[in-house]
Amino acid sequence: MPIATVLAVSFGTLVIITVVIVLGISLTSGLTNTRDLLIDKASAAMESAENDLTELLNPAAYQTQYIAKAISEGQLDVNNREQLTDYLLAAVAGTPQISTLSFVGPNLQGMASNRDHQRIITFDESRDPVARLAIREISSQKKGSWGQLIYVPTLQETILSFREPVIRDGQFVGALIATITVTTVNNRMNAAQSLTNGKRFILYGNDHVLLQQGMNRPMNGLSVDNVVPKLEEIEDPILKEIWSEDRDELELLGNPTAFESHYLQINGNGYIFIYKHLDGYADKTFTIGYWIRDEDVSAELRRLAIAGIAGLVIMLLSAVVAIVIGRRISRPVLMLSDASRQISKLDFQAVKSLPRSRFTEVNEANDAYNAMLRGLTWFETYVPKSLVRKLMESGEAHSEERIVTVMFTDIAGFTPQAESMETEEVANFLNHHFELVTSCIEAEGGTVDKFIGDAVMAFWGAPEVQEDHAARACRAAMAIKQAIIADNEKRRDDGLPDVHMRIGIHTGPLVVGNIGAAGRLNYTVVGDTVNIAQRMEQYGKTLSPDQTDEVFTLMTDATYNAAPDTNATKIGDYQLKGRQDPVTIYQLT
Repeated sequence: MPIATVLAVSFGTLVIITVVIVLGISLTSGLTNTRDLLIDKASAAMESAENDLTELLNPAAYQTQYIAKAISEGQLDVNNREQLTDYLLAAVAGTPQISTLSFVGPNLQGMASNRDHQRIITFDESRDPVARLAIREISSQKKGSWGQLIYVPTLQETILSFREPVIRDGQFVGALIATITVTTVNNRMNAAQSLTNGKRFILYGNDHVLLQQGMNRPMNGLSVDNVVPKLEEIEDPILKEIWSEDRDELELLGNPTAFESHYLQINGNGYIFIYKHLDGYADKTFTIGYWIRDEDVSAELRRLAIAGIAGLVIMLLSAVVAIVIGRRISRPVLMLSDASRQISKLDFQAVKSLPRSRFTEVNEANDAYNAMLRGLTWFETYVPKSLVRKLMESGEAHSEERIVTVMFTDIAGFTPQAESMETEEVANFLNHHFELVTSCIEAEGGTVDKFIGDAVMAFWGAPEVQEDHAARACRAAMAIKQAIIADNEKRRDDGLPDVHMRIGIHTGPLVVGNIGAAGRLNYTVVGDTVNIAQRMEQYGKTLSPDQTDEVFTLMTDATYNAAPDTNATKIGDYQLKGRQDPVTIYQLT
């Protein structure tokens, strides 16, 4: 055989071997990536299902715990019917998923706020042996818990209930019970996007169904002993067979810490079940999960096989072209990557728009990036950058109760002053004033919650934990005072009147987190502490009606005790509007 032929064959063989090795590595990597993608998609679906349920149920528990704490600490007197009524109605109004919120005393007499009727209902269950047994059980508990599902014949509805014992001075004084209907749970979980070839479900124990996505919940046949439908009673032929003995565990999706999975053949079709067990929300375990047709997995594998065959055919021809094009594409891609890293730092002003590219895809990506940058630049105007950065660092935004410090600022006599100013002058004045105030607040790690006219509301202690939040607020108030004094010197040089401010500070418990509707949420604080802080600021009008000080700052004893090194003078005990007990007031000096 001629040497040229041998060399040609050898070279061709070497090329083929090289191509096969490269393609083999690509296919192996593709299989691994496909598996990882399936696991990621399943994990994300399970996390979404779990979050939908817990974010629906947990606020009911938070409300009962909040009211129980108010009773135990003496802020709420259970014998004061009017005060207890306000608390119960406010809790139901602020937590739409709660159907009823009841307080039951040891004598089984109590009152309940009802969402449907929006009023208080009184009741006496002292003759009900089941109620006596339930209150005895709750009184023996040290903390609240979710009870068993209960079917209420008069409502023709099954409910979930959170029971919180109320302890004051070491004595059991009653129980708070929040109920959520299964219909509410179904409506929330059904609102999730449906899968093309699958459904979401929630099982109560192993043999009862709390939710079938896309299916109407049967009302007939429910009873005290059968609070939700049994598996064999539902219409879904796929979910009925979930625990069939023919099921096969899926090691491909093996991730038992995140979820479990198995495969099942039903009527000649293959189905994959992914699910997770969730304890602590009833007397039985909830099983949250999805069933999906295996077509999605098969389609991914078929596409991978086709891609492998096509790659074997065109790999040699595309190698040279890919190198040339890759070098041209890599430059704008690197630019996009660098710009994206700048975006992650929230420094939108330092990021420049990306130039146009000859490649359509790259150009479309650059155009999309530039549009995103313009949108984020406007977004930055309305959302505090410091808050976004804190939430990115903490990774949390759920509602919870915290001890925080709240500050309110206000410009004294601003309304008559604004009447003599042009509209543009008012806007420029307020923008300048807010810049001075917010810079002092954010320098001490505070979060500006909102602007109310010429007033500013801010808080410390959330979303990040700040042990010295009260001291930070006091330092911010002193910084504001220095900033206003310096700014007034410039105003006097320009022939403008001085600016005088009032500041109110209070430290106490609040509910912090995402508050609002699904389409419009605010990370804010809610509770009586906000009201007291605002009243402290307003009380400055009473204590200093002519206000000779450029900044007059009042704080409660709660803030002073939390920041004992603060230089402050005790004013005295005063009765604030809407408060039963007097509040000790200090002036920050």
